[in-house]
Amino acid sequence: MDTMILGETVVATGVQTYYGYWMQAGGNEGVAAVEVFFNSEASAFTVVLETKSSDEPDSAAEDLGSGVLVTTAGSTPTTYQMLVSNAKDLVRYKLVSSKFGIIHIQYAQPLWQPN
Repeated sequence: MDTMILGETVVATGVQTYYGYWMQAGGNEGVAAVEVFFNSEASAFTVVLETKSSDEPDSAAEDLGSGVLVTTAGSTPTTYQMLVSNAKDLVRYKLVSSKFGIIHIQYAQPLWQPN
């Protein structure tokens, strides 16, 4: 039997930024969430949801919401959520490290409130 590993493992060696892929926004307000399976350093990582219009460059992305991943790994995964509003047509997750740390994280598809 094969086991499946969900999410991504990031090994940060200092202050670094990791970008997810652009996703279609399903509205302008909703809830974004991430699930943390392992985190070696409390408060070493911040997750941000960014937005932009499809005709804008990536550098024009704006932050919609963010959360500091404050706990280290335990026996069960930890879920963090962010309420987001004023989304444009594309969104993506950004993971920012402030120091050395290892994290295994899974980004959830945001849930959108119908317009």
